[in-house]
Amino acid sequence: MNVIDYVIIIFFMGGVFIAGTLLGRGVKNIKGYFSANNALPWWAVMLSIVAAETSVLTFLSIPGLAYIGNFSFLQVCMGYIVGRVIISFVLLPMYSQGKFITVYQAITEKAGIPMQRVMSITFMFTRLLADGVRLFAVAIPLSMITGLSFMQSIWILGIITIFYTWFGGIKAVVWMDVAQWIIYISAGIIALWIGSKILPDISNSLAIVLEQGKAQILDWKFSLKGYNIYSGIIGGAMLSMASHGTDQLIVQRVLSCKNMKDSRKALIGSGIVVFFQFALFMVIGLMMYMVWNGATLGMLGLQKPDAVFTKFIIENLPPVVKGITVAGIFAAAMSTLSGSLSSLSSSTTVDIIKPILKEKINDKKLLHYGRIATLTWGIFMVGGASLFRNMNNPLVEIGLSIASFTYGGMLGIFILVRFFKKVDTWQYIVSFFGAIITMVFIINFTEIHWTWYVLIGNLATIIIAINVLGFVEGFNIKSKIKK
Repeated sequence: MNVIDYVIIIFFMGGVFIAGTLLGRGVKNIKGYFSANNALPWWAVMLSIVAAETSVLTFLSIPGLAYIGNFSFLQVCMGYIVGRVIISFVLLPMYSQGKFITVYQAITEKAGIPMQRVMSITFMFTRLLADGVRLFAVAIPLSMITGLSFMQSIWILGIITIFYTWFGGIKAVVWMDVAQWIIYISAGIIALWIGSKILPDISNSLAIVLEQGKAQILDWKFSLKGYNIYSGIIGGAMLSMASHGTDQLIVQRVLSCKNMKDSRKALIGSGIVVFFQFALFMVIGLMMYMVWNGATLGMLGLQKPDAVFTKFIIENLPPVVKGITVAGIFAAAMSTLSGSLSSLSSSTTVDIIKPILKEKINDKKLLHYGRIATLTWGIFMVGGASLFRNMNNPLVEIGLSIASFTYGGMLGIFILVRFFKKVDTWQYIVSFFGAIITMVFIINFTEIHWTWYVLIGNLATIIIAINVLGFVEGFNIKSKIKK
């Protein structure tokens, strides 16, 4: 890389740190720190949701996924839109009017504080591993560019992210997400344009890859072992319902909107933006496939498909553009991971610490504990990232698989709370952990694709709940459904 590229990267990362810190000024209480006093505009929250769920993995892993395959992943994105529409009208009314700080407060009235803690701890564990994937993903280009080891790269990014999050609240996270989304989308468009200029005859190259089926989106053949229209729409919808209805990382942003109408616009709009964003980066993968004439990863000297786009950036983008593009990757990672740390911290503080201490703690002290939780989770996240050094599958699939493991059970509990009358707390707990045990069996002893995980876990939760409730109280399940 040129010296000017390094200057741009250092300047930009420092600028993100400073801007995030300044935006976090004036935070006086826990509600301002974790929900921005419900004063954020819906369009900013919408772009923040997009950046939070897709930024680094989209930038690095989706082009690689398209390079080794085709566009079939877009079927999942179609399901994302369906899931967001459903969740906006089914679960959103359940927690948006309660002025909650975390989504798990919404189940306390029916399921009890113990179940709130179980859900919160499950979220923490899942988010820790899933965001370990994100942190490792962004360490790939940093390692390739600087020559540092993966672990050294992870620690550098982790330290910067921890300190950035320590000073900023959710207001800083959301607005920096907006800025980073604009930057990395612009970088992707520029990279696509430059790549198209490298091809001597783009129309001929495109005709060849289209004939090979590289741009195929829809697969109408039903299968439990790969991407098809059924696993895409159903699995994508279920995944989106779980992630945007039960995951504090996303719901924390939704709860920062001014009202439920704005929350709905932010949720549904994010699904549409995500679809076109994924399409853009899959086209980039197709472009690279044409530039390198379909060379295998081994021929390119790579082991992971996630490194394909980074290699293209380093070898083909001119100075300044290269620096801006790489800086966009790093800054997007910092912004996204800061949001993850904020959600982990909020869940720890509000769902675990506050119910234990109750009236013995004031708001100022609670905010102090929230900052300590941010620091602690940051250290754990950096350590979790080291677990993925030997993973060869595309990181975006690893991240989604991890999340899908617990999402089904979590979504199932929210459905039980939303539509069924109150029962004893232990009955919710049995149903939830029964679903987790089911997923352990599915993942370890079957070849079912990750896109079906949330549906299976959700059905397991509800089926177990019906059996448990029916056995204990001996009632017709229809009588338990709210009319």
